[in-house]
Amino acid sequence: MTKIEQDLEKLGHVDAIIVTGDITDHGDVESYEAFKSVIRRLGIPYFVIPGNHDLRSSMHHCFENLTPATSEEINWVKHFPDLDIIGLDTVIPGQGGGRLSPAALAFLEHALTRHPDKPALIAMHHPPFASGIQFMDTIGLEGADEMAEILEKSPREVRIICGHLHNSIVSTIGGATVLSSPATASSFLTDHRSDAPVGFTQDPGGYMLHEWNKGFRSTYLPLASSGPLYPF
Repeated sequence: MTKIEQDLEKLGHVDAIIVTGDITDHGDVESYEAFKSVIRRLGIPYFVIPGNHDLRSSMHHCFENLTPATSEEINWVKHFPDLDIIGLDTVIPGQGGGRLSPAALAFLEHALTRHPDKPALIAMHHPPFASGIQFMDTIGLEGADEMAEILEKSPREVRIICGHLHNSIVSTIGGATVLSSPATASSFLTDHRSDAPVGFTQDPGGYMLHEWNKGFRSTYLPLASSGPLYPF
């Protein structure tokens, strides 16, 4: 968090922080409260969606106004002057893999029909593409084909961001670019062998800066120290 605070001094105004799931390891209330106490230091509005390590019940308890009280899934849309941000819940309770439910797909389709001239940034936890990391692809996303059909029909310019992979990977779905963000705590090796070892490394990881200015621009920001600056 100290490194992010230092980065923010160089980046200018930031409208919001989007956390694409796995906020905690076990979904306990204490961990969500600890997260809130840390991220509030930044003084920037933040939006959260659940990952496979999260519990919806704890999130509804700890975060206000996530979704209407009648909705279990945490799907939301936030409107900014030049951009809409759409958050999609991909969680299957008790499982590592994810799914875009009929409710989530209907929510997405409805959200995209509004303000068709505005670009949209879609945030979700599970990536709607195969990563090549075998043990992660076994707990991938159901419903990606249905999502692609919705995106292909939308006139909007769309970018999709996701987590889950602990790795920075770029792909496409339904004509839209998808970017998975690195994790801020650990990383998974890019090893496409069928017998690749399953585990994580303690690389410092990083995060992404997404901007809209007559087009999308996304920048990878590492958490590791960049070392000294050598003028030229």
